Amino acid sequence: MEGCGTVTSAPGARETKLQCLPMSKLTKSGTLNWMRKAIFDFDGTLAQRPGRWSQCMVEVLDELIPGNVVTSDDIRPFLRDGFPWHAPDVEHLHLSTPDLWWDNLTPLLRNAYEQVGVTSELMNLALTEVRRTYCDPSRFDLFPDVVDALSELRGAGWRVTILSNHVPELRGIVNGLGLGDLIDEVFSSALIGYEKPHPCAFKIAIGHSNPDECLMIGDDRAADVLGAEQFGIRAILVRESSEPQRSPIDVRDAVELILSEERL
Repeated sequence: MEGCGTVTSAPGARETKLQCLPMSKLTKSGTLNWMRKAIFDFDGTLAQRPGRWSQCMVEVLDELIPGNVVTSDDIRPFLRDGFPWHAPDVEHLHLSTPDLWWDNLTPLLRNAYEQVGVTSELMNLALTEVRRTYCDPSRFDLFPDVVDALSELRGAGWRVTILSNHVPELRGIVNGLGLGDLIDEVFSSALIGYEKPHPCAFKIAIGHSNPDECLMIGDDRAADVLGAEQFGIRAILVRESSEPQRSPIDVRDAVELILSEERL
């Protein structure tokens, strides 16, 4: 079962062990081949932002309105559709700068605020603050197993990449959480123009690597696991739980699985 640490395969196929490149595989120049790549989702896999977008919008109101009574439950119904990742089949290459991406999101956020009674006098300031507040690394919680797991994986010669349906400022968030030295590449859907599970997102993330030299590790069965498998990348499902800290397999478990299979 995926939740117990096996690597998932295509629907209907039998579970199989990882077939990773051995650590002794060398390039023609005699140096370690760094094309082996572990691709991680970010939000829900490496870190989480409690309450996500609805809570962020409430945090802004708490700062701007003394005695604010609007809750995340009030805002959440108006955010159930309209983000780029709600339509992953639709590319958005025309939004691949931070300002364009946020400008495209503004009508959704504005409508949500209007629905809960935010006044026009406060609206523009509130929308500006949403961007600042959401991108603040201090608002994200890094899962406690992540640093040691990524350090061990890189020490074993793996290239570590993040591929996430996220905001344009994802690299800054990653660096702000202290992961900068452990991550070789960060690909945010906002900047590459494709949302997982779109195959072009995975194509960009693997770069010059072959799909069978890569692994996808994430908490979303559709976007991370099935999307990767459809592109020929094996995948490990982690933190599949409403309480990610209590999930039967975490990132540390996934890395141990990768490295134990590699030693066979």
